[in-house]
Amino acid sequence: MGTTMDPSTLPYKVYDIDPDGDLLLGTKPDHEARWRFRVCSATLRRHSPVWKTMLFGPWKEAKPTDDSEWVVELPEDPAFEMQTTFHIIHGLFDKVPETMSINNLFNLLIVLNKYDMTRIVKPWCTQWVLPAEQPLAAVHALRSMYIAWELGHESLFTSRLAEIAMKTEIEGGALVFNDFQDVNLEAQDYLGPSDILDIIREIRKAVIEKMIAPLTADLEARVKTTPCCTFGNSWEKPERDRSLCDAAVLGSIYRGMIKQKGSILPRESSCITESVVQMASWLFPMMEDIQTPQYHRQCSLKDKYQKHSTTLHGSIPEIVQKFLKPSHKEYMASQRSKTGVASQPGTQITQRYWKLT
Repeated sequence: MGTTMDPSTLPYKVYDIDPDGDLLLGTKPDHEARWRFRVCSATLRRHSPVWKTMLFGPWKEAKPTDDSEWVVELPEDPAFEMQTTFHIIHGLFDKVPETMSINNLFNLLIVLNKYDMTRIVKPWCTQWVLPAEQPLAAVHALRSMYIAWELGHESLFTSRLAEIAMKTEIEGGALVFNDFQDVNLEAQDYLGPSDILDIIREIRKAVIEKMIAPLTADLEARVKTTPCCTFGNSWEKPERDRSLCDAAVLGSIYRGMIKQKGSILPRESSCITESVVQMASWLFPMMEDIQTPQYHRQCSLKDKYQKHSTTLHGSIPEIVQKFLKPSHKEYMASQRSKTGVASQPGTQITQRYWKLT
């Protein structure tokens, strides 16, 4: 069995961004070394108000007064992303990568947000964001949402938000994104706005309530004294015959639920723990397959629920928009002004969450 190397035992390596720089900045160790970057402190001050305060204020990171070497350790900041940042602000554009993986861009934007300098990616972000606009799963989909949030790419953000809300289930009270692998959303530090988990909960709840509303109405209609079935005239089909039709449909629905889930579907959305996608995958096929008595084919619910499935699926983007606050839109507009990323409605990801007929 292999052993994990202690980062503190890795050698220090110095990378000269500016050979005449007066500051060494240490970063988070990678698999190779503990990197220190030689940089120009004045350049950092000009580009970041955070570094200006940190390096030139009354803090421990300020330049030593005893003429010793100026070294500041930033152990949480990843080396590659910091190197890219330093290349950009020092004008070494030939060393800036033309493409960026989702993980690297995600980490880079965390760094730039921390130091209030997201604007520096403007010349490259349109190219760098392309991988985040592709179909993604699990953690990469979550990171794509954060990338969209920080760049101000509103159409991509709302598309990812919809996707995540539709594929999120409840486990032990926690939100879990179920997409090939389970990812606990409560454990993710960088997803988007501070209230993102509440937004996901509310979108999920709204879609589930809209999904089950017709089913609840159909069940309630078939337990009333007056039969729901209206097939034929009263002299052709007496009330008893119509009541039997209602009972057959009612029994078929309950039988389908038990067959699919082993229990009756809760009426309260708060009691439903499966994701919207999981629920739709069995509920709509079940309702389309409800059995009616012979000669009562027009009492079938198939057409109704096929239409409901299509209508609900098409309404998801509108539902998502309802839960975006003006402050969310204002933040993304502010970020777009820094990064140059257009709202780009044409890049919205088209999702098929469940089978439509």
